[in-house]
Amino acid sequence: MRILPLTDEEKASIIAGLRSTVPATRLVTLRRLQELADTRPEAFAYLDAYDKTTLNEILYLLNHIIEYDPDEIIRREAMLALEKIKKALGTKFSVFIPECESCRALIDPGWEYCAKCGAEISKMKFEELKKCKNCGKYIYESWIHCAHCGTKLKEEEEEILRCPNCKRPIQPEWMVCPYCGYRLKRKP
Repeated sequence: MRILPLTDEEKASIIAGLRSTVPATRLVTLRRLQELADTRPEAFAYLDAYDKTTLNEILYLLNHIIEYDPDEIIRREAMLALEKIKKALGTKFSVFIPECESCRALIDPGWEYCAKCGAEISKMKFEELKKCKNCGKYIYESWIHCAHCGTKLKEEEEEILRCPNCKRPIQPEWMVCPYCGYRLKRKP
């Protein structure tokens, strides 16, 4: 079987579509994700192996849509897309996204408090997450530095290119940052 990974343009388009404030754009993107999971499941396995940052961002955005989008149809389509991606990843699907113990809203371990109910995240119990040895707050295993206290957690395996404007990870061949629109290179 020949693996057809998602191109950088496809990944940027998916992220932008999921972040869009236009409901029709989110809906089209969600259906595109479902189609990709059905027709090219190996693309998600490839993301899981080589681009966890993009995969985690897609999964986080899907969960955010499921939890917060006001449109019931878009929430349903996001649930379908998430289920199809889980199926495409099979047993490899292991991303843990914590929920607030008080209100069940999705939370980020980098936060101090739940955005929905205000509960203090450090007082919650998540056995799936590690804690920073310096400040004792929750961290993701992939973090290089603690989001709370800045302590270096591990050495970077390779230097990661970052957008000079928004500081998010970028690919060397990108002309424009897909997150903030900053022009990275001029056309030759």
